[in-house]
Amino acid sequence: RCCGIRLAKLANRRYSSAAPTTTNSPTMYWYTASGGGLILVVLLLRRRLTAPSSDGASKAALPQSTLREDVASVRQWFANLIGPTLRGRPACKPTMPAVIPTVVEELKQVMDGELSWTFVDCGCGQGTMLQPMRNATVDGRRLFQRVVGVELDPATHREAVAAHNDPAIEVVCGDMFPFVDKLCAGDDILGGCAVFYIYEPLWMANLPAEEMRRLYGGLLDAVARHPGSVIAYCSADAYREIGVSLLEEKGLVLRRAVKVAQNGAFNKLRGVYNPLEFWQVPRISTPPTSESL
Repeated sequence: RCCGIRLAKLANRRYSSAAPTTTNSPTMYWYTASGGGLILVVLLLRRRLTAPSSDGASKAALPQSTLREDVASVRQWFANLIGPTLRGRPACKPTMPAVIPTVVEELKQVMDGELSWTFVDCGCGQGTMLQPMRNATVDGRRLFQRVVGVELDPATHREAVAAHNDPAIEVVCGDMFPFVDKLCAGDDILGGCAVFYIYEPLWMANLPAEEMRRLYGGLLDAVARHPGSVIAYCSADAYREIGVSLLEEKGLVLRRAVKVAQNGAFNKLRGVYNPLEFWQVPRISTPPTSESL
């Protein structure tokens, strides 16, 4: 994710096609357009142009932000969409820093504190989300004992590795689908359960719906082997990579759902927000024995 905390789900070479750049790339055009767009958005924000939510949610239920946070989100979007394109790299789709505290608080309502937990960021980009999740605490203890980021693009993976020196954080260069399958192959996941965070890593892949369903279906099958594990899924405001019907078909249960502003100020201006959902593999209840009756 090359941006703010997750800071972006990177469209990688195998599953996406970045906009091509050449020696004749219209650099000045992009800089002008970016600067003009930034100025326009700031002007709109200064007028407090806040569209009502198109999904009928009350203002109190929607993410709130300051003008400073809105402007920062605009800068972040331009830096991660335009900047990589000018360097001939895949564009990044950012998870905004303001979204992370919501992810942490919602996870606290779902996770079993008695277990050892691993956080897996599927498509971590530069890994900006990894350290905040490692730092997250509940009742004075760390929420996650291990944090893993999976990134397919080698150059972006190197940036993520260089940005972290915490021994509890691992950044893996590879395809997230076989990685998750291998991670879930045993009786447990690194000695406990895991949260798999997914924010549209295939957003530029242009895959057919059938292929998308096959890929995510296999990932969910792997996770479903581990009762208690969680899929933290944030979808785009206009489409979903993982349909609700597929999650339900694989046996996961929706535990929590909130609205977040993954597009920062643009969510506010459009009045459309991103669903953030927490799907959990049901725990297997042990039937009472005759001795316990």
